[in-house]
Amino acid sequence: MLGLASPGFAGIRIETITRDIATKAPDGAPQIMQVQDGRIRATQGSNHGMILKDSTITLLDDKHKTYREMDKESLRKMASQAGAAMAQLQDKMKNMSPEQRAMMEKAMGSHMPGGMGAQGATDTYAATDTGKSETVEGRSCRIWQTTRNGAPLEELCVVPYASLPGREDLEKAFRKMADAVEDLSSAMPNVEKAMKARLSVNGYPVRIRRYDAQGALRKTETVLTKWTEESLPASVFDVPAGYTKQEMPQFGGK
Repeated sequence: MLGLASPGFAGIRIETITRDIATKAPDGAPQIMQVQDGRIRATQGSNHGMILKDSTITLLDDKHKTYREMDKESLRKMASQAGAAMAQLQDKMKNMSPEQRAMMEKAMGSHMPGGMGAQGATDTYAATDTGKSETVEGRSCRIWQTTRNGAPLEELCVVPYASLPGREDLEKAFRKMADAVEDLSSAMPNVEKAMKARLSVNGYPVRIRRYDAQGALRKTETVLTKWTEESLPASVFDVPAGYTKQEMPQFGGK
């Protein structure tokens, strides 16, 4: 029992908030992520959550007290369905006029599926250190910008992992997450490229600002407000009692 309470077994609690950049007024409930021994529990608002445990991702619907599980096999099936859906969309886009394609790209902006840029060219992703620094919630951070095909996607204010407690556990959890979704990512064009660009900042973003389709910063930002080490009970990573399991829907909502 004393060993379980030792610092070597401490977990991490990370809290972020999405807020209005100008007024600092919160936009929704805080997002909470708890990490320990390669496991993750993330809560988005008050009704939805996610658990990563033993390479299985569990999606929680707290409002309806239900959950869905995605193990490696179900993610492989989802990857196959996603690949087929993307191929169909690419085939349709081949028949569009340049004007129709341009309108679609403008409307979808950064949400345009990877690999479907102008003339079907392969998308390129990059992360650039702007050389600027700012202070966010008392933390000095470096400004990076991620781009897709040269157009801005995100502005990240990044701190070194070394400045944050429990970074080894976080990195372990992220490796397990990457392994869990490996098959799904491989079926989605350019997902791996986007992830590599994001990871190349070599740190943790304490503030994220996103750009709209016209290249202007959106009015909200996501900011890290709390990062603490604490011992987490194993039950944090279990489905709550009384929740009913549901099957995952087919890709595309079928």
